[in-house]
Amino acid sequence: MAGSTATGWRYHPQRDSLLAEAHARPFTPLTGPALVTRIATLSGQDGEARDRDHMAALCRRLGQPEPGPTARWAVVDGGSWRLRWERHTELSTWTGFRTPTGTIAFEETAFDLVPQDWLADFPGDVLVATRLEVWPAVDPAAAAAMFGVEVVGSRMADDAAIAFTDFRPDGRGMTRLLMLAHAGDASQTGRLVQSLIEIETYRLMALLAFPVAGQTGHELSAIEARAGELAERLTEDGDPEADRLLLDQLSVLAGETEALIGRTGFRFDAAAAYHRIVRERIDMLRETHINGLLTLGEFMQRRLDPAMRTCDAVAERQRAAIGRIARMAQMLNTRVEVAAEATSAALLASMDRRAGAALKLQQTVEGLSTVAISYYAVALLGFPLKAMEASIDGFNATLATGLAAPVVVAGVWYWLRSFRKTLTGDHG
Repeated sequence: MAGSTATGWRYHPQRDSLLAEAHARPFTPLTGPALVTRIATLSGQDGEARDRDHMAALCRRLGQPEPGPTARWAVVDGGSWRLRWERHTELSTWTGFRTPTGTIAFEETAFDLVPQDWLADFPGDVLVATRLEVWPAVDPAAAAAMFGVEVVGSRMADDAAIAFTDFRPDGRGMTRLLMLAHAGDASQTGRLVQSLIEIETYRLMALLAFPVAGQTGHELSAIEARAGELAERLTEDGDPEADRLLLDQLSVLAGETEALIGRTGFRFDAAAAYHRIVRERIDMLRETHINGLLTLGEFMQRRLDPAMRTCDAVAERQRAAIGRIARMAQMLNTRVEVAAEATSAALLASMDRRAGAALKLQQTVEGLSTVAISYYAVALLGFPLKAMEASIDGFNATLATGLAAPVVVAGVWYWLRSFRKTLTGDHG
């Protein structure tokens, strides 16, 4: 329990739920004969509440405690039968257990005594429907003959049990598994039963990605073809405007590819995870051969593994396509930047030439201004000098004007230069 204890420790608030997770899906000890039926409904990642409510409705009907608002599993006891609900990421499993009333294999299911109207109202679509029967050891050849020529079977757990199946739906739409178990070890039998039904459950969950891979492959081929066309255009010399248009087309193609990855990424990742679980459960069986039959592991290698490799290949193609488009966009963007830098350099050179011409023009105007202003200044200076000539004997106004002219020109030039530096801020 979270909080302080007698030791003074303060436990993490999620400690109890983390400890309980290891025991959330225990196996059910079994001795033969026994019937086990598994239904898996695909209700999606947002379907947990609906599945929980469906289980709660059965509990109310039988007068038993309902699962809590955050429960991810629950068990209901119907007297002669038991049903266990477990919630997974995107599906719920409903597993029934009971003892058969007859002695003929596959005449009954563990759900025959469950309220049928409740069974018919499962939330979500039924993906997995399988029944497994546990019987004491009988003649393996006679047991295998029940499945026809495509039977798959093996000895398991150091010959503690034998399993047979054909992974095909029967007349009731359910796949069948038959397990011949030696009496005496209910725990081991329960573990083997759980591994077998999980193999069938996760096999089909993994295969959900296979049709997605087929459709995605067609869309991906179109994307790859368009990317190839754009790559060919990338090798051609284009003007900056054409390069920008090409870059826009690459961006659109990258967006379409990312959208495709977004639609399929979860399915492919989930398939890889489910496939790993199937392989792990098969390893736990510790299979040995029965003469002339494929083991469950060999059947999966021939039938499931190729489909999963196809899914992996399509997922890898998606990653390669978006990487290729990204590299093309980077190359094109570099070319556009280089072209822009060349244009900028030419513009700067043009501006520099214009600035030089403007400076020369300014200097010319400044020289003309000096001459004009000096001319008018000397002319104005001539008036007082002539007045001085009239009042002072021996004073020559023309000589004085001539001597003053260079001084006036130098002064005007210096004044204009200082004024220009003040306006331009050039004090160097």
